[in-house]
Amino acid sequence: MSSVDYPLPSLFICLVVKLEAAHLFPEKTIGETTYLIIDNSYISDVEYENTSNSHHLRSVLGCNNKEGERSDHYCWACRSYKIGTTYFYYCNACNNYYHKECVESPPIFFSSYHPKYPLQLLKYDGGIRRDCLSCGLEIYGLVYHSSISDLFMDPLCARKQEFSTIHNLERHEHTLHYFPRKAPLTCDVCASDDTKNCFYSCLQCDFIVHGRCINLPHVIRISCHNHRLSFTSSLPFGNSWFCGVCRRKMDENYGSYYCTKSCAYAVHTNCATLLDVWAGKELKDKPELEDDNIKPSFEEMGDGIIRHFRHAHHRMRLIEDIEGVFDAKQQYCQACTLPLNDGNVYTCMECDFVLHETCTNLPRIKHIEHRHRLVLVTGESSFYCRFCYRYSCGFGYTCGEGCLDYYLDVRCASLSQLVDHPSHPHPFFLFYQREFCQQCSACESTQKISLNCIERDFVLCCRCASLPYKVKYEHDEHMLTLSYDKIASGPCWCQICEETTDPKKGYYTCSECRVTFHTECVLGNDIYLKEGRELYTYYGRKVDIIPNNRLSRPICHGCRKRCQYSVVFKNYLGNIFCSSMEVMYSR
Repeated sequence: MSSVDYPLPSLFICLVVKLEAAHLFPEKTIGETTYLIIDNSYISDVEYENTSNSHHLRSVLGCNNKEGERSDHYCWACRSYKIGTTYFYYCNACNNYYHKECVESPPIFFSSYHPKYPLQLLKYDGGIRRDCLSCGLEIYGLVYHSSISDLFMDPLCARKQEFSTIHNLERHEHTLHYFPRKAPLTCDVCASDDTKNCFYSCLQCDFIVHGRCINLPHVIRISCHNHRLSFTSSLPFGNSWFCGVCRRKMDENYGSYYCTKSCAYAVHTNCATLLDVWAGKELKDKPELEDDNIKPSFEEMGDGIIRHFRHAHHRMRLIEDIEGVFDAKQQYCQACTLPLNDGNVYTCMECDFVLHETCTNLPRIKHIEHRHRLVLVTGESSFYCRFCYRYSCGFGYTCGEGCLDYYLDVRCASLSQLVDHPSHPHPFFLFYQREFCQQCSACESTQKISLNCIERDFVLCCRCASLPYKVKYEHDEHMLTLSYDKIASGPCWCQICEETTDPKKGYYTCSECRVTFHTECVLGNDIYLKEGRELYTYYGRKVDIIPNNRLSRPICHGCRKRCQYSVVFKNYLGNIFCSSMEVMYSR
């Protein structure tokens, strides 16, 4: 890294050293959060030099800054990658970088953004979220605060000199002028009247925009849609537009992001740029990558024969209408791990690898409720699904950008934005609630991701929504179907455990025999884990999954009850557990 030809200021010291003497700083409480009052930013004095060792008191070196893009260096003062005006400082001892503006921040400052009242320099370590008045980004570390108007600004924005006018022809064709007053004005880009952020206005036309919205991206990809979205200042009139993220109605007169591939899909500007929805990349003028135009998962060889990319060494043949062909207790789909009861399947022509026809069409890449692309992987080892909270040994989707332990099983990943669930008369939409959890109408668990009925106040969590609609029970010649929120036509007790069933909580029923079953009695607790596979406990111990086929059912080492389901879990000590959740905490 090359340094610049600036004189090195001998009085600047590293923030790490300065905060070692945090007891010397007075405190200030704002709301429920306590801040440190920074008296002189990084400038050292005799007291610090006497209490700090020489290693930490080396001068902070300057280095070149990359202009026009996100910085490669993380500033340990304001805790951001934002671009400063000229250069960074660098601490040799701690290997930390600091913006020039942060290093040279005076304790009291009159900002051009807020000329009437002084701003005080504080140290903020978290608590109630604080956003910068200028850029709208969340603030950490060093902040400027006005006790008169209760505003916060990061040092880079507070010390910005050229702010009164902005020329951004990509956002607006005229010059934008800073609006110094707080007022409930509606931003034409994001459609909100948030007064916590500064406004810019056009003097030639009726255009108002937040300072933070001026540099929003023009083309993005979000987790909820398979295509790129482009910014538009208004949506076509005549249609009722609903946001693809929050599901609320959209105003066509304001800015939003929409799909350019005739999907009739649009998203609020603020919803599209949420951290867990958008990966933070501007895609304008960037060519679409290969995974943007998703390749098919298999190659057609002709006459019902394919080569699947996850089983490419063998060919697979289509078998139609398989009801009664396979032993459902022994054979299952390698992708979703559900039994082969009915419908069409593809079977390997050389081994026992089998896929449901629908599972052969699983896309290689998915975009669903995660800011990065998800990549289809085979179930070489068991994983934990983030949606339904079940372990699976089948195919799954994992984060293509390396987010640790982010997996979805294929049934949860296949939930679309609009779902027609056969067990319910009305369609559902996939909903992600960021502020609070919703209660499932069936199992009564509370989750942030759920399927909400469009017509009624009925919610299904992903665990309940991903249950198979049709299953086969060995002692009933007919297929059982899943039902929610209905009155059973026959006796309301389970034919397996002989306990009562609650129609609102979901059950399996046979319309021919007029009988009902608890879902867990038919499927078990771990429907996606199969015998012969393995998983690992939270302590890294291997667990074998074995069939529960002994004459006497074993007693679970955890709950001390008889293991009633088709598979059990055996740890390295030989102890038997009835479910994955029981064994995961075993040592």
